[in-house]
Amino acid sequence: MAIHTRSARYENPTVSPMRRRILQAALAGSVGVPLIGCNSSNGSGDSGEVDYTSTITDARAAILEAMSESDTSSISVALGDGNRIIWQETFGVIDRVSNSPATTDTLYNIGSVSKVFAATAIMILVDRGLVDLDAPVTAYIRDFQMLSPAYKKITVRMLLSHSSGFPGSNYQNIFTFQPLSGYARDTQTLLAGMHLKHEPGELAVYCNDGFTMAERVVEEVAGKAYARFVTDEILVPLKMIRSRYPLEHYAAGSFAYPYLDGIKQGQEFVQAHGTGGLSSTPTEMMRFAMMFIHGGELDGHRLLSRAAVEQMGSDQTVNLLLNPTPVWKWGLGWDSVEQPGLLDAGFTCWQKNGGTAFYGSEFFVIPKEELAVMITGTSLSYGAGKLAERILLNALQDKHRISALPALLPLAPPPAVTASDVELRDLEGHYASVQGVTKIMRGDDQTLSLFAWRTSEWKVVASGLQLRSDGWFAANNSARSYRLSDIGGNRFVTVRTISGYGHYMSAIPYAERVQKASPISPAWRSRLGSSWVLVNEDESSVMLALDSPLLTLEEIPELPGYVHIDGQQLLLPDDDMRTRNFLKIPVNFGRDLNELIVQRQDDGEWLLFGGHRYRPVSSIQSISVGTHAVQLDANGNTQCVHLTAAGALQMANLRAWRLYDADWNSVTAGEGNGNAVLSPDESYYLMLFGEPNSHTMVTLA
Repeated sequence: MAIHTRSARYENPTVSPMRRRILQAALAGSVGVPLIGCNSSNGSGDSGEVDYTSTITDARAAILEAMSESDTSSISVALGDGNRIIWQETFGVIDRVSNSPATTDTLYNIGSVSKVFAATAIMILVDRGLVDLDAPVTAYIRDFQMLSPAYKKITVRMLLSHSSGFPGSNYQNIFTFQPLSGYARDTQTLLAGMHLKHEPGELAVYCNDGFTMAERVVEEVAGKAYARFVTDEILVPLKMIRSRYPLEHYAAGSFAYPYLDGIKQGQEFVQAHGTGGLSSTPTEMMRFAMMFIHGGELDGHRLLSRAAVEQMGSDQTVNLLLNPTPVWKWGLGWDSVEQPGLLDAGFTCWQKNGGTAFYGSEFFVIPKEELAVMITGTSLSYGAGKLAERILLNALQDKHRISALPALLPLAPPPAVTASDVELRDLEGHYASVQGVTKIMRGDDQTLSLFAWRTSEWKVVASGLQLRSDGWFAANNSARSYRLSDIGGNRFVTVRTISGYGHYMSAIPYAERVQKASPISPAWRSRLGSSWVLVNEDESSVMLALDSPLLTLEEIPELPGYVHIDGQQLLLPDDDMRTRNFLKIPVNFGRDLNELIVQRQDDGEWLLFGGHRYRPVSSIQSISVGTHAVQLDANGNTQCVHLTAAGALQMANLRAWRLYDADWNSVTAGEGNGNAVLSPDESYYLMLFGEPNSHTMVTLA
């Protein structure tokens, strides 16, 4: 295992790189150096009576341009029509070191596109009469429980449609550089100590843990491991012979390597198999798409009943109590069963996005037109959704289903109109979401400005927002606009922007209005300004390679009564030892809102948050020049030591180690015994990984 980290120093981010990569895929990447050349494999196939040359030519140019504008080492794509793969091609290399070209057989981690496989697995069991979508989860996972009594109302359907009420995602060891086991059962154990975020079926907000529990339903009902069931019942019948779950290291050269800051990484293992663990190729994904196009059947083999396919593609939001975005129609496993970009052109398209720490994918199926596209690549920044829309729109034109591509919307907002004092005052205030806290203020010129709380101060996000003739507030130089939405007693600021190919607008609740609360207790006040460090990630964790392990609690002066985590989540104390969920934001900005739990230990108060365990930095032992026998934690948590006044470091008898500077910015890392040169004028923190209760030798000179 090779672990590579940033060696340059950087500020502790207010929203972690991991969250940006996963939750803001379209914004996460940086502009990179253009790739030289591309590899073509089976550039076009039998296109029947339709000539797709124009679609393929345009797509090739668009993909190469996207790669040149983002740090994407390779992209793979396939387009299907009926029973035919019209086009399959790869661009770039799987390895910038050897310059080995990617091929149509190269595996990519498809991330949350895996959710469609989880839903398919459940529907196979439904077809066999073994699972009822509207039966409680407890009917199948007998030992499933949570602290909120309403957990008994969670149905299997709710797991597959993001409406269960689970807090969000168990991020502990979800992405690693080594295969691990037990993630799904660990998630069930974690949920047993959690409350629901909202009532089951009340609203739909993106939730990875729902699909992890669907994975557990499959295991309990089928009596076999989830990966084995999907392989036996879906992959093998569909002849998806290369697609697989990361149960072991893949053969060298069979997959596209991920890159972090330009440095090649090892294989990324996604431990959450049901929610995001499958590796596949666009070519094989076309066989999965063909099964849906033909009503659950392919090559004479019926995988699903037509009723099951129709159920997966039906709108699951119709009975939600809180649904401020009715244009966002979740299916079972699908993000949308009426993808807005294709719907604007007059076509019903099922769509699923997928992102991991390093890969981004899009899977689109238009059942009635028998068209499908899958695109995947080694970054989150190349605009997979925009490319997928563009390819399908061009294909529809080549197929003579539309006469021309939709006209692109102008980037400039509509004309400004005068806003009343009431309209301006209504939007003023504080709003919170998974991304932290936003403040909207009115200026002397009757415009609005948005600020985000970052590193203990307000920083401008948008300014000069004026009311426009369409009822939204926008700046002159921006296509992004905002307005207030009141739904069922909940007040949101909604953000709207030009989306996808650029011919339609999408609106989504951005944050929920929050008011001042009762003053926090002395117990919580004593924790403000203190820091804790993450200690229960495996040494192969991608999280540790991407993110600072530090967590600091603070209070926003203008919002008394709350506790804030590093510019991320706003927390409302429930008692002296726990916070409670209080935000209800549908779709995406209300995801992964977790409770913070305080546990008293012999060496101080430890924190539990989102599956992660943190120990107080103040409890970390300091060592200086000399040889020290450091005992590792008896419970398997990472041991940390504070290094002072030394110029050289040597370590022995351990599996792995990570070195941080005094601000917990990553310096370097390695496996087994190691050494490093230190600056004697600075202090460092050292993470040690080894067998529980064993001793590692640390020598400072």
